Amino acid sequence: MKTYSETQGHEPFDWRKALENPPEIDTPEHDELISLSEKWVTCACGNLCDAIPRDEDGTPNDLILKNLGVNFDHCVENCEWEIAKEILKLIEKRSSEILKEMGL
Repeated sequence: MKTYSETQGHEPFDWRKALENPPEIDTPEHDELISLSEKWVTCACGNLCDAIPRDEDGTPNDLILKNLGVNFDHCVENCEWEIAKEILKLIEKRSSEILKEMGL
């Protein structure tokens, strides 16, 4: 399956890799991660399966997944890297639960 990001013409982004060696605050690299994390198409949720129901701007319909995505973005903005890693795991877990509920 493709990621939502890929279906929208973007290259998939490896958030796990990015969080293993995160940039310093207020650097161009940090600004790039903020830019990616604040858009539904390129955030941690956007790099999940495209089968997950979303609205027209890519926001997940699932409120739990949506809230996790918002929290992930805040962690990236504030350089809270360890918390971002934990939220990423929760995003992936919730994504799996949604796909299982859909029979995928």
